[in-house]
Amino acid sequence: MGTPAEEMEAATEGLAELFMELAAIVSPSRKEGEVAARVRSYLEDLGLEVYEDKAGEGFGGECGNLWCRVPGVGAAPQITLGAHLDTVLPTAAIQPEMVHGVIRNAKPTILGADNKVAVASLLHVTRLLRQGETEHATFDLLFSVGEEIGLQGAKHLDRERLESPMGLVFDSAGAVGGIVTQAPSQQTMQAFFKGKAAHAGLVPEEGRSAIQAAALAIADMELGRLDERTTANVGVIEGGIAGNIVPEKCRVRAECRSLDDERLAEVVAQMVTAFQSGAARTGCEVDIDLVREYQGFTIGSRAPVLRLVREALAGIGVESHTHGSGGGSDANVLNELGVPTLNLDCGMQKVHTSEEEVSVTDLHRVAAVVMEVVKGLPTDV
Repeated sequence: MGTPAEEMEAATEGLAELFMELAAIVSPSRKEGEVAARVRSYLEDLGLEVYEDKAGEGFGGECGNLWCRVPGVGAAPQITLGAHLDTVLPTAAIQPEMVHGVIRNAKPTILGADNKVAVASLLHVTRLLRQGETEHATFDLLFSVGEEIGLQGAKHLDRERLESPMGLVFDSAGAVGGIVTQAPSQQTMQAFFKGKAAHAGLVPEEGRSAIQAAALAIADMELGRLDERTTANVGVIEGGIAGNIVPEKCRVRAECRSLDDERLAEVVAQMVTAFQSGAARTGCEVDIDLVREYQGFTIGSRAPVLRLVREALAGIGVESHTHGSGGGSDANVLNELGVPTLNLDCGMQKVHTSEEEVSVTDLHRVAAVVMEVVKGLPTDV
């Protein structure tokens, strides 16, 4: 008998191949249909029922979230385990290859480890449980869509399906063992500047530059990491139609995130004031749209879900540590819906880049954590 991790590694034959198969299926946000069909067929081949909700209709996606209840002891699910099916762009060419125990993309695009490491691990462990004799509590699987474009699948999920008292999503980069217990709220904003067009060489004084208004506004903002809990960014600026025309219109997209809601409100107010000031100084008009993308969360040290994860990590010989995150995940939405949910680091590295990778060892560890979590669920409720 080896350690639990060694036993899981011996039981993970085919896991790397499954991950590479899933990663090779192109599935940018709103285009997850093919990978969703593969996940559905995998689960149905295990004799499980898969339900697709109508989330895609809410944001223009070609399919909805997939739900699957894995029956065990008890009728009610004891936890929801989640991963997302979509990836960021570019996805024009994905050819996963394994070199010295590390899986990368042989082509110059993203690999899709974010989040197909988790998808593959959840599917693989479900197969082991269905084919084995391990007693376990009933649990739910949730494979969401549209996560990379603002948690859209989670925001539009079928809430009647969310019956578990707690949840886990496997969607944080970093070595296995990290546990995200705090994540920020995010506010996005779009500023639409309107000036007056004029010939830039003949009568520039008759024009009012929307781009200049935007530039003055941005120059007045404090951007980047504002403090250990807060960030702000201007990510897109679009305007103008030709070099010899004073630009009449300009659009700016910006965001702020913070683990402190009061600080978030303060920074957003400062950014709005900067937009308004830039417009006033140039004689332009500005309309500003504000959207609260998601609510932050904090999971306390005594939460049952945190205890469950700590015990699972200890069971495979991995030291756990909690940390905050600057990014959002489906865990933000599930927590806002009243389901205490953690986000776990799952071994993927350099996500959202052409250098994205995951080691086979970390892939095995993620599966081992999933197995230990399920085995640790109470069966006497």
